[in-house]
Amino acid sequence: LGLFAIIAVLVLVLIVKVVTVIFRHSDNGIIAKAEDVTVKQSLLTVSKYSRPGEKLDSVEEIIIHSNNYLGKTAQEQRDYYESLKTKQNKNERQSTHFIIDLDGTIYQCVPTNEIALAVPGSTFKSISIEYCITGTDGSMSAATYQSLCKLVATLSKKDDVSEKKIFRHYDKNQVSCPLFLVNEDNWKQFKDDVKTIKKGKKISVTNAPINNVVHPTANPGEDGTPDPGEG
Repeated sequence: LGLFAIIAVLVLVLIVKVVTVIFRHSDNGIIAKAEDVTVKQSLLTVSKYSRPGEKLDSVEEIIIHSNNYLGKTAQEQRDYYESLKTKQNKNERQSTHFIIDLDGTIYQCVPTNEIALAVPGSTFKSISIEYCITGTDGSMSAATYQSLCKLVATLSKKDDVSEKKIFRHYDKNQVSCPLFLVNEDNWKQFKDDVKTIKKGKKISVTNAPINNVVHPTANPGEDGTPDPGEG
């Protein structure tokens, strides 16, 4: 009887996992809200240069990027990704799932059940988020910071992504992105704030949400786009 009970439990766990995978792949990949923030849909045209339309294998990681052009808006960044289908440069294949604007507005550019071309090696298992900056040190507005925390909290709960699987672009290939969060104190504060929101509590930030300490090796890049992805 004990053996049968163990087998029954294992079968039940397997069924739950299979159903979970089916559910993740059956949704339309559209995020309507991140906590109390409405997400605006601005999907890219299907194109191998920005939105290939290929299905994500699974959501195992969330990767954060920043736009290193001071004051560049989410719409401008989104339009850049859209323009790649016209340029058709095989070395310019880039995109991200979400872009958070200077005022905290969240734009979705690629469904979360499709790949975005952001981080080689993680393309088929990650969701990428990019935010716009307001400071030369790569910092962001309070509204942007709030939306970033809420979006990461929402996505990590939806797909059961653990804290250890929330990364910076920097963690993947040592680029200075997202510049402000490359600093370990800033990064720790951010992850603590995400945990607070996941517990249903509010965070309090100002226009300088965390200490403006820049990592000594971090320098703004020539452009604010993620590295070209795979495919």
